[in-house]
Amino acid sequence: MTPPTDPYQAVTHPDPYPYYTELRTPGGLHRIRGFAPWIAADAATVRAVLTSEHCRVRPSAEPVPPQLVGSAAGALFGRLVRMNDGGPYPAVKQTLSRALPEALREVETESRRQAERLFAEPSLSRLPDAALQLPVFVLATLLGFPEDTLEATVRDVESYVRSVAGPTVSSEGAARLNERVAACFQATPRTAFTARLMSGPGAEELRVPNAVGLLTQAYEATAGLLGATLRAIAREPALREQLSRGECTLDDVVQEAVRYESPVQNTRRFTHAAATVAGQELEAGATVVVVLAAANRDPLENPRPDAFLPRRVGRQTFTFGLGAHACPGPLLATAMATAAAEHVLATGLDLSPLSGAVTWRASTNTRVLGGL
Repeated sequence: MTPPTDPYQAVTHPDPYPYYTELRTPGGLHRIRGFAPWIAADAATVRAVLTSEHCRVRPSAEPVPPQLVGSAAGALFGRLVRMNDGGPYPAVKQTLSRALPEALREVETESRRQAERLFAEPSLSRLPDAALQLPVFVLATLLGFPEDTLEATVRDVESYVRSVAGPTVSSEGAARLNERVAACFQATPRTAFTARLMSGPGAEELRVPNAVGLLTQAYEATAGLLGATLRAIAREPALREQLSRGECTLDDVVQEAVRYESPVQNTRRFTHAAATVAGQELEAGATVVVVLAAANRDPLENPRPDAFLPRRVGRQTFTFGLGAHACPGPLLATAMATAAAEHVLATGLDLSPLSGAVTWRASTNTRVLGGL
């Protein structure tokens, strides 16, 4: 098997983990031939970069990807908390960090309902599409989207996600998402979920785009986590026995899947001025690729890192980030993936094909099941 040549190729490689070990071994920030950005792969360096005040989420000269400038998708991107440092954004992050855990019970209930709907017919061929639909169906319903708009909303989220990742795509999807969320915020009465998002600190004009951001950011991450969970169960037959005997819970399995096969494999940070980070002098305008999946398997943080241990003691996971830009909704992603996995297992679907070769959805940072 030909190994990847850079961290972006590794995301969709059949087995990127030996390569991640190579990236992790030197320690510290380093570069590899043919790849311009700096790389952080061991846990200590990943932690240092993610918590450094010098490492920003966007380049200073490029707050919005060039292909999105002047479009509705660009306007949405430019108002997301996760794509901005300082200013009015920490207050919005504070509201999200409070509101999302408070909504956990609602998310669990709606996840079970949507899982029953989307996975009603046991089918591995339907799994990748249903996994992507799930977080959009759940969160859009909780926001108050009409039932008959859910499938169109998935298409609009897909359009936006693809527009951020690559060449120019129509921004109409982003505009429609904004319109639907704005209508939910203006509705009387509002759903409990939307009411939570509207209360607390944060600029009014940032609430709608960051509610849209919940849909777009949960999309691939939750789908990837569900795929990772089901693949773990397919590849580790003993897990079913442990679950049936009560030696672990499905939530334990999902939490280990977050670490073991991180749905978000890497993220990036940028320096706006020359700075020293993790002991390395970085030039102004430097790009750092932070390989979260490699840090998750750092043996200094997680002994026996290549073993899937649902009851792992002291698990350290970098998948959802650290510091000011840590994901505010990891509990929601794990709740949705757990509900879906529970329903799939209850159908008796044969998961064994997932233990073999699979394809991955094209991406440079998210590892999402594409098909068999």
